[in-house]
Amino acid sequence: MATTKLSSIIKSKSGGLGAGSGEATEQNIERGKIWTYNTGVHQPNIYQGFCWQAPGFGTAVIELWGASGGSGCMCCCGFGISGNAGAYSKKTITVAPGCFVCGQLGKPCQNSGFCFRGCSDPSGLVWTGCTGGNGCMCAQGGRGGVTICSTTPSAVCCFIAQGGHCTTLVPDNCGIVCNWSQGWWMACAFGGDVNCCGGISCAQFAGCLPHCICQETHYVKLSPGIFSTEGAMIIHSVENTNGFANWSGQGIGQLTHGLNAASRTPAMGVPFSACWQGVTSCGCYIQCTNRLPAGVPGTASHPCDQVRDDGSLGGVGQVRIRFY
Repeated sequence: MATTKLSSIIKSKSGGLGAGSGEATEQNIERGKIWTYNTGVHQPNIYQGFCWQAPGFGTAVIELWGASGGSGCMCCCGFGISGNAGAYSKKTITVAPGCFVCGQLGKPCQNSGFCFRGCSDPSGLVWTGCTGGNGCMCAQGGRGGVTICSTTPSAVCCFIAQGGHCTTLVPDNCGIVCNWSQGWWMACAFGGDVNCCGGISCAQFAGCLPHCICQETHYVKLSPGIFSTEGAMIIHSVENTNGFANWSGQGIGQLTHGLNAASRTPAMGVPFSACWQGVTSCGCYIQCTNRLPAGVPGTASHPCDQVRDDGSLGGVGQVRIRFY
């Protein structure tokens, strides 16, 4: 039987690393060193601040995300739409020793009131003492989704009556509802070389009564700069109850699977959060848990009879600085 020496295998594979020279020639690895800051906590604003000092002469590429909107909670039967994504800004500056980039990162809105969680915080920063002068950036936070309590009327008609949401109506009072209405605003960014608005999430109601959420499809818009330059759209369905989640609590597992599909390096499974109902994930009384990464809004709530769904917080604000 023919044998191959380990030294021969290593030599044959060394071309991508400079043909044995020890110098990497890989083209999909970013140059320099990367710092990231986020506010993945629930404490007061003192934990939202950050300050970065340039380690030497060079270039810094700054990326900034506002916090994304969460979904509203509800304590009885109903339906909802997902929050909107936070904005994204990117800036390249020339730095030197004594240059600082400091700011405050947005937190997702944690209002626990019914129906609407509110709008999440913006992220902002300034740079001072840098070679090219001073400047600032801002990325606004996303609007939260809305949840409505109802046992019989059409979901689409309820959203139209509740706040004039942008809708596409089809026969039998079904259709698509988006988290947008006249007079509302979309999260936008300012001060960067690239400034992108966060985008709008939607929901499709193919069944026209709220007693069967298995006929819903949710379109969760991710911030630009997450997975791709223009972000991503995670489209997922839900079930009334399945093996890993109760009716109240559906959506977060499906959204997580979608995040894996969008990523080139999937790593997450179904987020587990056992509560008083048993060993499956549910949506009761967990509204203060940051379970989603930066740039990802909270998916829609699905309350069932006499069981609250507190929804999910949107992803936190974040800054990424690459120095080379």
